[in-house]
Amino acid sequence: MIYSRNLTIGMILGCLSLLPSVYGTSADTVYESIVTQPERITVQTTGRALGMRKYHEVLQYPEGLYLQVSGVGYDKELDKYHNVTGMYVLDGTKVTVDKGLYIDVKNAIPYDQVDEMAHYYMSGIYAGFGRKQFDEPKYDTKVVVHGPTVIHAVGNGVQANKDSYITLDGPVTIDTMPFQRADVYGVIVEEGSIGVGISRLADTYAGGINSSEEKVVQYPTVQVRGNLGVLNKNYGLNPNPGRHGSYIVMNLGTEDSSWTGGALNEFSESGNNPHQSGITLILKNNAIWHNQWIGAKRHRTNHEEVLATGKDYTFTGSHIQNIIGGDTPETAGIIYQEDVYPIVVEVVKGYIKVIDHRPNASDGSSPIQVKINEGKVTILK
Repeated sequence: MIYSRNLTIGMILGCLSLLPSVYGTSADTVYESIVTQPERITVQTTGRALGMRKYHEVLQYPEGLYLQVSGVGYDKELDKYHNVTGMYVLDGTKVTVDKGLYIDVKNAIPYDQVDEMAHYYMSGIYAGFGRKQFDEPKYDTKVVVHGPTVIHAVGNGVQANKDSYITLDGPVTIDTMPFQRADVYGVIVEEGSIGVGISRLADTYAGGINSSEEKVVQYPTVQVRGNLGVLNKNYGLNPNPGRHGSYIVMNLGTEDSSWTGGALNEFSESGNNPHQSGITLILKNNAIWHNQWIGAKRHRTNHEEVLATGKDYTFTGSHIQNIIGGDTPETAGIIYQEDVYPIVVEVVKGYIKVIDHRPNASDGSSPIQVKINEGKVTILK
């Protein structure tokens, strides 16, 4: 294994070093924050590779952070999977990065199987297990990045699981690699929240806030290649308790902003969404969404949750809670509908153009279904 920490004060993102552990053992735990010198972190192995693995810690990187990780996710001979992740933070860890974050995750043999491990052990950023010891918001796991974020990942780009919250205020670039068997995502939440291209979500989160109410006043460039996933992890090992919702807010507000991928909302697919979990998409100023599912769809055949509950979540099209379009026809957001299934939207506000490029568009069906239309949707061929 090669693990290096190279001090490079003049590098573009001016990275910082890892911090000593600050472990919490009681409700009176006081987290302490320590600022260290600029640092670049490189991890290269033939198995498990983690650029950062932190529990119960508070970390600040005022000059930015640069993580390069290379590992092997699957050992074929031993039939064993390994965690290959850039930033892996749990149990109430708080990470604040200023002046930008760069993560490059390489995985020579990714764990491309239909079970859940592909979700949890291959990510650019993984945040999870907030409130593990005490059910209080101050024990949430949070990652906040101010400035440019660039993530190249084999697996998920950004993932927030139980009581975990991630904000990337932008500009943001997330690029993921699709698999043949495992469903992976550019942005994925399981009873957590992620904001892409917004500045307040993780900074100001308090229990019960619906991230779709977030006010957006700035529009950085956001470019994402990868599916969005809002998953209902109510089965198996470490099921989420169902105390609150799961939310993604993605801000595509500039002409050079784009997203390519589909949107799976398991709560909408199942018809049981008590916390209105879902995705809010700001799409204006001629920003583009290419709606097409990338790679393997979520596998549900003989899934233990299906067997236990009888509820099968079958992908029937991208489900979006809110689309906030342009203020005028000239500043409308643009959707290229390239998937065989219709887009389903709970609420549309503002101006949206939908260009119908479906492979089965000749059947006469609509490329988009809007339940509450408070704006203007124009469908073009």
